[in-house]
Amino acid sequence: MKKKIILLVLFLSVISNLVGQEECSDYELQNFSVLSEVQSYIDDAKGWSIQDNGKWAYGTNLIPYTDSRTNLTRLPQVAALGQDNFIILELRKVMIEEKQYNVLIKKYRDGEYEFPFLASGWESYNSLEFWVFKSEKLIEILPDEVPFNVMYLVDLEIFCYGEIKNYDRIPYTSSRFKNNATGVIESVPAIKSRGYVDDLIVRKIEQVKTGKIINDGNMIFAVFPIKVDDQEAVHFKFVKTYRNETLLKMQTSPDNWTHLFDYEFYEVTYSVFEDFIKGSRQYYVDTEAETEYLSYYNWGMLRYQIGDYLGAIEAFTNAIKADPNAADYLIYSHRGLSNNKAGKYADAARDFTKAIELQPNNITQYSDWVKSYYNRGVANYNRNEMQQACRDWHQAYDLGFGTAGDQLKKYCDKYE
Repeated sequence: MKKKIILLVLFLSVISNLVGQEECSDYELQNFSVLSEVQSYIDDAKGWSIQDNGKWAYGTNLIPYTDSRTNLTRLPQVAALGQDNFIILELRKVMIEEKQYNVLIKKYRDGEYEFPFLASGWESYNSLEFWVFKSEKLIEILPDEVPFNVMYLVDLEIFCYGEIKNYDRIPYTSSRFKNNATGVIESVPAIKSRGYVDDLIVRKIEQVKTGKIINDGNMIFAVFPIKVDDQEAVHFKFVKTYRNETLLKMQTSPDNWTHLFDYEFYEVTYSVFEDFIKGSRQYYVDTEAETEYLSYYNWGMLRYQIGDYLGAIEAFTNAIKADPNAADYLIYSHRGLSNNKAGKYADAARDFTKAIELQPNNITQYSDWVKSYYNRGVANYNRNEMQQACRDWHQAYDLGFGTAGDQLKKYCDKYE
């Protein structure tokens, strides 16, 4: 039977799935930047702009030009992009010098003319912009007590920013290569690798961190939560600017921003905006722990989030060493997930076995604990121990974890 990848079921919603491999003996926690998976996103919003005639026009994920209905000279390809547009807004996470940062990524529709002067040879493609800022800023963007019907601005104090043009077709089909390409290079297919884009973002972060380049870009996140009767919505804008104190004071002065939403903005329902911000906020881990055990535990969670599974294993192991008598099934579950992601399936199976032995008395934890059987089944499957895997999935299913039934149907008929 051809082996297929099975996605692990996570115990907490705050854990992201990434990929990792290596041995981890003598591994030390390292100070390097790794992007997490997408933690939250917006892919559907209305973009509004007021027209010359005083009426509002809107587009899906697009802010139309304010003269979009009267300007007949603007070429249709350019008009279709609007003042601003996006395909998706993503929030991801990265660790920089042991501090938690978020990465806001805006993927948008883009394009250019092969012959700009003649306005001919239009090529459509997708580009992206990204901004890196401290995770604590998410609380300012959407505080626990939301000030409805009040506009406010958040200076994100951007650590670094960047733009990647035509990210679906890099590096071999960029114009610099194409214009001087041999037939061999021209025949290379477009590269569509998220990993390559991640590398470019991480490289920029590392260059700013080491001082090789200086970041002079900044962003102000403008927010206007609105509540009318039982209807709740959020208007928001990204104000791109520079790291300049005088400029910042001018842009954030009431005289300049009180009319910020009078002409154009994006709009989503409050629930969508809340999911976007708080969906990423929930990944924030308080590293100021009271005990050595909790400190290592929290660092293990952080390392897992960003995909540093070897670092997570090390941190969880140190937590267990700090308090060997801690009867906490979760730490063995998390270390088991980390071992499974790192390809250490035998170690993962042992961790899930220990988690099963530490059955919690708190009934609210029962549904999470049961998943240890399922995850041990995944570890055994990856070890080609099919009979053990099927027994684990049977046990998980019998204890109420319905997802295990899918694996039983797919892999376990002949082992029953």
